[in-house]
Amino acid sequence: MRYATTATLFLLAAMTSPMLAPHAAEPNYDEAAVGNSTLPEVLAGPDGKPVSSAEAWKKTARPHQFELLEKFVYGRRLPAVPVTVVGDMERADVTLPGEIAAVRIQATLKLGEAADALTTEVLLYLPKDMPKATSTNTPHRVPVFLTLNFRGNHAEHADPAIRLSTAWMPDDKASAIVDHRATEASRGTSGQRWPVEAMLARGFGMATAYCGDVFPDRADGRTASALKSLGRPVEGSLPPDEPGAIATWAWQLSRILDWLVTLPEVDPAQVIVVGHSRLGKAAVWAGASDERFSMVVSNESGCGGAALSRRNFGETVAVITSRFPHWFCPAFATYADRETELPCDQHTLLAMIAPRPLVVASAVEDRWADPRGEFLSGVAAEPAWKLFGLTGLGTKDYPAVDKPVGESITYYVRTGRHELLSYDWQRFADVADRTLSKQTSPQADGYPAFHPLQSPLPVKPPADAIVLLPERVDATTDLKTFVGMGGGPIDWKVDDGTLLVQTTEKHANHIISTMLFRDADIHAEFMTSPEAKGNSGLYLHGHYEMQIYDSFGVQPPTDQDEGSLYRFGKPIVNASLPTGQWQVYDIRFIAPRRDAAGTIVKPGSVTAWLNGRLVQNELRFTEPRSPYTPYKHGVTDYLQGVEKCLLATGEGPLFLQDHGSPTRFRNVWIKRLDTP
Repeated sequence: MRYATTATLFLLAAMTSPMLAPHAAEPNYDEAAVGNSTLPEVLAGPDGKPVSSAEAWKKTARPHQFELLEKFVYGRRLPAVPVTVVGDMERADVTLPGEIAAVRIQATLKLGEAADALTTEVLLYLPKDMPKATSTNTPHRVPVFLTLNFRGNHAEHADPAIRLSTAWMPDDKASAIVDHRATEASRGTSGQRWPVEAMLARGFGMATAYCGDVFPDRADGRTASALKSLGRPVEGSLPPDEPGAIATWAWQLSRILDWLVTLPEVDPAQVIVVGHSRLGKAAVWAGASDERFSMVVSNESGCGGAALSRRNFGETVAVITSRFPHWFCPAFATYADRETELPCDQHTLLAMIAPRPLVVASAVEDRWADPRGEFLSGVAAEPAWKLFGLTGLGTKDYPAVDKPVGESITYYVRTGRHELLSYDWQRFADVADRTLSKQTSPQADGYPAFHPLQSPLPVKPPADAIVLLPERVDATTDLKTFVGMGGGPIDWKVDDGTLLVQTTEKHANHIISTMLFRDADIHAEFMTSPEAKGNSGLYLHGHYEMQIYDSFGVQPPTDQDEGSLYRFGKPIVNASLPTGQWQVYDIRFIAPRRDAAGTIVKPGSVTAWLNGRLVQNELRFTEPRSPYTPYKHGVTDYLQGVEKCLLATGEGPLFLQDHGSPTRFRNVWIKRLDTP
């Protein structure tokens, strides 16, 4: 079978029968009737040719394939909006069945600033008895599963204190929903789908929200959806690529993520998006649209989710778009009966998750969702992971029941019907434990939790930050926030709204901030150049260098690659982007403490995020190790005075380094953590 090029689909059984018509009275469940079909090239760029490197995938092929999914399946990605908590956020210590100690958090989130912006109710449980971090008054941060639900938060657990949803819901006798509203009898009716206690016991938080908060799941739900507040059309003829419910639910998941990462107990690098059935479609689209989700789980998402559209098995494009016309963009329905003409298919959706972990789960009795089509979609998506040197499924053989297979992509088909069970959650947790780093970011020296937002760029500085470079630098900008090596004006160039390193033969034309600090949070946005490998850096106090270097794709990264504290510690992961793209560092710098003689009596530490990934986790350091520190390399009388002051007071400047490459900087700011 060829997946990397034409990805011709054929099954274990002989396939000689013609494809059944999708409008047949009975769905096709005969593999022999599926027929042959050729998938679009998953690695193709705009020119139709497959790329052969991770850099080309990120730069050309992935954006191209993503645009096809937007245009023909889900509609255009909805914009991020500010998320605010309405009223008081409820936080309570609770004991759940099984004597599980937990923290229950409930919050009403307003999604946007428009007068008609909608709200969503979020329910979050966190394990209470967690290991302590370095500070005794701050909790350890935990990974969190985030999922949307079908019948309101109150239906997910029998806890009587969960707020009863007042939103519209489909009438459902089994869920005690009467006249489209939940009742007290609705509590806990979907509890089997959300095993909170079991996941808390494994160290995971559990977050959920009702999908109908932002788009009621009905054909006319658009008029009551969040799309109106986002300026999208809600009535009449719609553009072919206008997003529907699936895209809106995916957007809801990203906005909840915006809030989750602000909580001190939540590890922002380990928020896992999970979805079942139609909400599985939304979860995978959310993971494709928002790469902050560290892992993506599709549970029986079927047609328009993980299953290939070109297979005439179970639900088809014709059926799904006629029964649920509000789910997808209008263009998708035009491919009913002609799925083979679609410029994309669901394997390209799964490929959008690479190189992050992906779980695709099926059930034997859920033939409607086409389990084998979900598996084959994962097989066909694997080339995207291979570009990063990773193994996806690692097999083309359909697995035995209840036997998960794969590495970066995990697939299993379990016993039973279309449902989300405790068995499934245990498998999701298994994959998270196996694939996600257990590194979490503690709070050093008792300062507030450090989990910076790094998207979208440029990031607005907080009100109490001192801005060294604005978001856009121009020729009239006052650059007196920096001085040159001799203490005079800098000679770096202002070019296209950025500050460009003025390189020298000796690689010693650094610039030094006039602001001094001891402990601080430091934000810097930069763009490397192909010249001299993009070599530059952020010298913290002039002694310790957070490396800037063209390290995209380097595996394993070393203590001289981007993300490293140079000569002290290699990055936890390689989060470097290709040259020509804006990148961002957020660094928590805790300075070492010295006695009157200048001897370090307490090590310093660095916690650093690079492009949304934790790359240093309270890395300890003492005296500098680099032979290239400014106080030794290109030293001047001015710098000797700066270092003398540093050793005496513990306060020093930030250096932007010249190391022979015309690196660009913008939006550099520092937030002091201690008083001047």
